[in-house]
Amino acid sequence: MNFTKKTFLFSIAILIASCSSVSSDRTNDATAISASASGAYSDSGITSNNVLYFSYDKSDINSEGRTKIRTLAKLINDNNLSVRVEGHCDERGTREYNLALGEQRAKTVAELLIINGVSSDKIQTVSYGEEKPVAEGSNERSWSQNRRALVKTF
Repeated sequence: MNFTKKTFLFSIAILIASCSSVSSDRTNDATAISASASGAYSDSGITSNNVLYFSYDKSDINSEGRTKIRTLAKLINDNNLSVRVEGHCDERGTREYNLALGEQRAKTVAELLIINGVSSDKIQTVSYGEEKPVAEGSNERSWSQNRRALVKTF
């Protein structure tokens, strides 16, 4: 199966899986964006421990990422924090595909936080797709920095 067909089928599968929660996801996204605009979320505590990186076109977490998630889960629980997990992609792929992949990345991190003891009601997810790159450029160095999930506490 060529890349275009694979991409299309993956996008359709993600869209079908998320159709039942579209209205609540939009509400959560609006809440998260409003909180961000009002200063409820802070980037000042962002370190390399709050960022998980992904391989191209993937949403699975490697062993280093799982270790970070265990550490984050303990920090979240010990300090009674809530989090927003942001999914991001590099610029390759369509906007729709990247939003779906960013959502899958955020949900994968959220699921692992839950497995590690964080209550699901303390976790929000949002996908920014390719819209908020941290590194400009059209090369692997930039792309690898933009394929990430960011865990923000509040």
